[in-house]
Amino acid sequence: MAYALAAIADEGAGPGETAAALSALCDMLSLSGPEFIAAIPASPLAERLPRLAAAPAAGAADDGDVPLLAVRAMAEACEGAPLWAVRFAQHGAIEALRDRLLAVHCIELADECLRALDAISTECPNVCLSRGVAAAVLQFFDFFSTNKQKVALQIVSNIFIDYAEAYAPTAMEAVPALCNLLQSSDKTILESAISCLALAAAGASKNSEHMGKLCETNAVEATISLMGNEGWKSINDDTLTGILGLLKNLASVSAKAVKSLFELDFCELLKQMITYYSSFHLDSDKMQMLVELIYHLIPPLGASEQHAKLFTAKKNVIMGQSTYMNQLASIAILIVQVAKSAALTSLCYSCVVVISNIVELSTPDFLMELQKSVNLSSFLTCLLSRKNRHIVFQALKISRTLLEKRQHFFLETFTKEGVKYSIDSILSQEKNSSHQSKGNNNVKESCLCFDLESSSTGEACRIENNAVMKLAEEIKKSLFSVKGSKISPYRFGFALKSFRDFFARLNVHTATPSIKNPDSCKQLSDLSRRLLSDELPATSTFEFVHSGSVKHLAIYLSNGAYRNEDFSNGHEVLGQLNEVQSRLLKFASLALTMSNEGSANPLGILVEKLLDTLHLCYDSFPVMLSDEQRARESVMIPLRYTEEPTSLELKFRKSLREKELRNYNDVLSVNLFSTPDAIEPVLFSEVCRDQEPASKNSNQEKEANGSRKLGESKNDDRSRSSKLKFSYNGVMLHPSTTFFESILRLMNKGQSDLLIDSSFWDEEHNITYRKGNKSKEISSQSSYNTQLSRVQENLQHTWLKDPFFTATLLGKLPGDLDGSDPSYNLLFMLKVLEGLNRFSYQLLMDEQIRKFAEGTLQDIGDLKVTVYPVPQHQFMSSLLANKLELQMQDSLFEDGLIPSWCVYLVETCPFLLSFDTRWKYFCLTAHRSFMTDQVNSSSDQVNNTLGQANGHQDQVKSLPQTIKYRVTRSAILEGAISMMTNHGPSSRIVEVEFEGEVGTGRGPTFEFYTTVSHELQRPGLGMWRGDNSDDGFVQASFGLFPKPWSSSGTSSRRTDFSDVLQKFKLLGHLVVRAVLDGRILDIPLSKAFYKIMLEQELDIYDIPSFDPELGKTLIEFQALVSRKKFLETSSRTSSPTAFLSYRNMKLEDLCLDFTLPGSPEYELIPGGSQKMVTLDSLEEYVSLVVDATLKSGIAKQIEGFKSGVNEVFALKTFKMFTEKEMERILCGEQDAWALKNIEDHMEFEHGYDMSSPTIITVLEILREFGREEQRAFIQFTTGAPQLPLGGLASLDPKLTVVRKQCDGNIDDELPSVNTCRHFIKLPSYSSKEIMKKKLKYAITEGLGSFHLS
Repeated sequence: MAYALAAIADEGAGPGETAAALSALCDMLSLSGPEFIAAIPASPLAERLPRLAAAPAAGAADDGDVPLLAVRAMAEACEGAPLWAVRFAQHGAIEALRDRLLAVHCIELADECLRALDAISTECPNVCLSRGVAAAVLQFFDFFSTNKQKVALQIVSNIFIDYAEAYAPTAMEAVPALCNLLQSSDKTILESAISCLALAAAGASKNSEHMGKLCETNAVEATISLMGNEGWKSINDDTLTGILGLLKNLASVSAKAVKSLFELDFCELLKQMITYYSSFHLDSDKMQMLVELIYHLIPPLGASEQHAKLFTAKKNVIMGQSTYMNQLASIAILIVQVAKSAALTSLCYSCVVVISNIVELSTPDFLMELQKSVNLSSFLTCLLSRKNRHIVFQALKISRTLLEKRQHFFLETFTKEGVKYSIDSILSQEKNSSHQSKGNNNVKESCLCFDLESSSTGEACRIENNAVMKLAEEIKKSLFSVKGSKISPYRFGFALKSFRDFFARLNVHTATPSIKNPDSCKQLSDLSRRLLSDELPATSTFEFVHSGSVKHLAIYLSNGAYRNEDFSNGHEVLGQLNEVQSRLLKFASLALTMSNEGSANPLGILVEKLLDTLHLCYDSFPVMLSDEQRARESVMIPLRYTEEPTSLELKFRKSLREKELRNYNDVLSVNLFSTPDAIEPVLFSEVCRDQEPASKNSNQEKEANGSRKLGESKNDDRSRSSKLKFSYNGVMLHPSTTFFESILRLMNKGQSDLLIDSSFWDEEHNITYRKGNKSKEISSQSSYNTQLSRVQENLQHTWLKDPFFTATLLGKLPGDLDGSDPSYNLLFMLKVLEGLNRFSYQLLMDEQIRKFAEGTLQDIGDLKVTVYPVPQHQFMSSLLANKLELQMQDSLFEDGLIPSWCVYLVETCPFLLSFDTRWKYFCLTAHRSFMTDQVNSSSDQVNNTLGQANGHQDQVKSLPQTIKYRVTRSAILEGAISMMTNHGPSSRIVEVEFEGEVGTGRGPTFEFYTTVSHELQRPGLGMWRGDNSDDGFVQASFGLFPKPWSSSGTSSRRTDFSDVLQKFKLLGHLVVRAVLDGRILDIPLSKAFYKIMLEQELDIYDIPSFDPELGKTLIEFQALVSRKKFLETSSRTSSPTAFLSYRNMKLEDLCLDFTLPGSPEYELIPGGSQKMVTLDSLEEYVSLVVDATLKSGIAKQIEGFKSGVNEVFALKTFKMFTEKEMERILCGEQDAWALKNIEDHMEFEHGYDMSSPTIITVLEILREFGREEQRAFIQFTTGAPQLPLGGLASLDPKLTVVRKQCDGNIDDELPSVNTCRHFIKLPSYSSKEIMKKKLKYAITEGLGSFHLS
C-alpha cells in the first residue's frame, strides 16, 4: 500500500509506473473493509486521483489506462468508505468525472465514471447538481448498457432529492432528456425517469418560471399519454404517485399546465382513477393525491396578492371554454360521492374544499345544470351532520355561495332537503356547547386548514372558535329571511301526511284479502313509488327520515313489537309469528313483484334512501387511530401471534352515593380487551361488604384481563342482572364494550375519529362503580324468547328461522346495540329488507301456494313466481366499508383492538360491507379464532406454541413457517387423510411433495389440492347424488350435494358408510386448509351445500337448486296438500277432495311408494317399498322425502364435514360470506382472465419484452383459447385450474414469460414451467401455428407430474 501511494503521489513517475500503482491500489481497495479504507491517508490521494482522472489539456493525449484506473480507484474508495466522496469532491473529482462523461472517448471509462458518481452523488448531491452532473450523465444515455442507464438515472434521483430552489435552473437542464425517456419500452427506466421528473418538479414547485419551462417540454403530454387507455392501472404504484405529484406541482404554479391538462381531457382520467379507487376501497393516500391534484387545477379561493395573477390566469383558462367547465362538473359529481363515503375526515374535508372552489367558480346557470346531476342540498345536509367543525364550516360556505347565486331555488331545496333545519340545529348546539365549555376535557380537534397546501405548517388554524356559529347566523339572518317561501313548510307537511296515509293503507292492505280488493296492491304500489321516487320533485331523504317513516315501517312489519319493551306481555308467540309472517308476505309482494317499465322497484329505492340516511350517522361508527398507522397490501391470513397490546391502568372509585360497597384503593392493570362484564366478578369480591376480599385465582385473572376477544360474550342472555355498574366521567359504560373503547370514545366525544396519542397509555383512568340491579326472576321477555325458540324449532320454512325474521318478530336487532343511537332504526330496517330480498323466492312462492290452496290460482302448472330482487351489492354502504378498511390499516387492528361496531356489522349486518372488505377482515381476524382453538387443545405442539406466544416472540418468529409432507399419487386420498390428521390443525403452512418427483413448493401443493378434490368426485365413493356411473367423475350439472344414506347405512354399491364419513371429514379439512393456506379446490359444490357450510338450514325450496325436477314436483305436491287442507276446512260437502288430482291424474296412478326418489333401497318408513302414496298420505310423503334429502339422510355426512372444519377453526367464522362468495374463496375466479388486458398482469423477462414478436404471438393465442383451454393453461402454469381471488391480477408472483434456451431445433422443443414462480419458459418458435400446437400439447399432456425443466 505504501509503495502504491508513493508511486501515485510521484508526479514525475511515468504513465506505466502510475498505472501499475493504481491497479495495485484498486485491487487492495476492492478486498479491504471500510475501517481500512477510512484509515488511508487522505491528503495526497484525495488531491492526486481527481487530477489523474481529469481530461488532458487541449491537444494533449491521455496517459493510457491511468484515467480509467484513477476513476476506478475513486469508485472503490467511495463505495468502501463514503467519507471519501466528500474528500474527492473537495478536490475537483465531480468536475473531472463530469467532463469525462461529456467527452465519452471510452465507454469503459464512462461506465467507471458513472459508478464513482453514483457513490459521490449520495454524499454530495448539491455539489453534483450545481456542477451540472444531472444533465451530463444523461447526455449520451443511449450509448450505455441497460444496467448503466439505470445507474445514470439513480445518480439523477440522488441529486434531485429535496434540492434547494436555488439549484432549479441547473436541474431544469436535465428535464428534456428525462422527458425523452418517457418513450422507453424498459419498465424500470420508464419508472425511474418519471420519478426523477417528479423530484425535479417538487424542487422547483414554487417558481412559476421554472415550472413553465418544464411545461414547455412534453412532460405533461408524455405522462398523460402513458396513463391513457387505462395504462395507469399497469403502472407501478410508486411511479403513479410520482406522476400525480409531478402533475400536481405543475398545476399549482402554471396556468399553462392547467390548460394542457384540460386540452388532453385529463378529467376523464381522473374520473377513471377516482371511480376505481373508491369502488374497491383502495389506497386512501392515492385518493387524497387525486383530490389535491383537482384542487390545484381550480383557482384557489381567497388568493393572496402574490397568487392573484395565477388565480386570474387559471380562471380565464377554465371560464374561456365551456367544455372545461363540463369536465369539472363531471368531476364534481364523483367528488361528492367520495366526500359522502370518505372514512378519513381529512379526505372528506379536502373533497369539500374542492367542491367549494367549483361552486365559487360556477355561474348560476351552471349550478342549476349541476344540480340536475347531483343533489347539492342533500350533500350539504350530510356534511352539516358531521361533528368536525372544519367540514361544517366549509359546508356553510358552500351554502352561502349557493344562496347568493340562486337564492330562491336553493332556499326551497335547502328547506326540502334539510339544510335549513341543520343550520338551525347547529346554532342551537353551538349555543348550548358554549355554556358547557368550561370543564370540558374533550380532545382538541386537529386543524385541517392546510391539508391541501404544502407550506403552511405552524400557522394558527384559520377557523376561529366561534366562526361556525357566526357564519350560520349570517346565513340565517341575511339569506333565509326571504319573502314568498311559505311553500316549503307546506310541502314538508304534505310529505308527512302522505307517509301517514301510506302506512294506514299498508295496515288495511294487510288485513284485507287480495281477492276482495284486487286493486289495493296496485294503488299501494303507485303510492309507494310516488313517495320513494328518485326524480325531482320527489320526497327528499330529509323528509323521508323526519316523517318517521323508518320507524313506522318497522312498527308495521313487526306488528307493533319494534322497540316495545312491554310487547311480550299479553302477546301469544304463535299469533305474533303468524301476523308478522302475513305482513312480510304482503309487503314482499308489494315491493318485489311489480316492475314499473324497467324502473327500480320500491324495495330498491327504499334501500337507497336508507343508505343515504346512514351517511348522516357518520359519527356512530368512529375509527380508532393510533399514532402509528401502517398500510396493508397483503390479504393472506397471518397464522402467528402478534405482540400483546399495551395494558390500561384503571383506578376504580366508589360512587359518592354508594353506601353498601367498600372502596377499592388500588389501580388495576388490565389488557385492552377487558370489559365491565369481565372485570365485575373480580372487583365485586373485593368491594362487597358481605364477602371477604378474595385472592384472585388464575381463572379470575384471565377473565379480568379480557381473555375473551372483542365481540365474544360470556353470557348471551342480556336479561341477566349486573352486580356492578361502571361509569366514566358520569357516563354509564356498556357492559360488553371494552374499557379501552369506551374511554377512548368519551375522551374524543364530539370528534369523528378516535385519535390515540402516547399520553393515553401513561394516564390512570378513573372508573366509578356502584351496585347494580338486584337479581330478578326470569323476565317475561326471556320467557317469550324461550317460547319463540321452541316454536321456531318445529317450523318447516327456513326463512321463518332466519335472524332477520327473528329480529322482525322481536322488534329489535340481535345483541346489545344501543337503541338510542340514530343508526339503530336504519340498521334494523336494512337487516329486515335484506332478509326479505334474500328470501324473496320463498316468500312469494308461499304466497302462490296459498293462492292455489284458496282457488285463486287454478292450474298447478302456473305455480311460478316472477321476482325482481334488489342486487346484493346495492345493500352495501360505501361509507361503512371505507371506515372498516381504514380501521384495518391501523396497527391497533393487528393487536385485535377492533371497535365494537366493526365486529357487530360483520357478524350481524355483513351485507353492508363489500366482499373485498369482509375478506380482508376475515384474513386479519380468522387467525385469532384459529390460534384460540389451538390454545384450547391439549397437544404438546399447541401448548408449546402458546408458551412461545406469551412473551417469546423471537422464538415464535424463528419457527419454520412451512411443513413439508410427501404423498404418493397412486394413493393420494389416503395420503391426504394422513396429512390432514397429522397437520390439519397446525399453525404452519403445509406444503406437499410427490413421491418420486423433484418438484416442491407452491406448484406441487396446488396440484395436490386440485387432484384430491378431483378424486373426491370419483363415482363409487357414495358421497354425492347422481353417483350412477362407473368411470370418470360424478356428473352434477347443478353442483354436488351429499347422497342420502338410510339409518341402516346400506348402499346398492356396498360402499362402507364409515369410508363415506371419513371422506366428508377430509373434505372439511381440505376446505379449511385451502382457506388458511391460500389454496384452490376444483370441486363444483352446489349452492345448497355452501349454505350448509355457512350454517344455514335448508328446506323444500332449496331442493330445486341441485335437483330441479325433484324440487319442482315436491313443491307442487306441497301445494296439492295445502289445497286439500283448505277444501277440508272450508267446504261443506261430504267429500270435498274427491276430484282433487295432480296434473289431471289421480295420485294413485303415479305409482309412488315410500322410498326415496332415485334411491329405491332407501325406505322412508319400514316397509316403504310396499306402501303406495295416496292423497291422504301425500303430506307425510313430502315431509319424509324432504327430511331424507336435506336432514336425516345427510346428517352424519354433514356432521363429518363440519367436524373436519371445526378441528381447525370454527365453521361459524365463514358466516359473514354468501354462497357465491364462498365458492370464489374456495374455487377461485370462474372467469379465467379478461381477454382485453391480460398483458397488463403479466411480465416478460430474460430475452423477451412487450414488443417481442414471440410475446405478441403468445398473447394472440391466449386470447383465442376457450374456457377449457384456459383452465388447462392456468393449471399448467400455477398447479390449479382456477385463478385465485382477484384473477390474473392477484397472482403472486406475477405470471412471467421468459425465453427458453434451446440446444437443438427450436421448433422441436416444448414449453416448460416453474409453477412455484409462475414462470413460463417459452422457445421463440418460427411460426404461430407451431407455437399453438406445442403450447396446447404441453398444457394437456404435461400435467400430473413435476420434474426439472
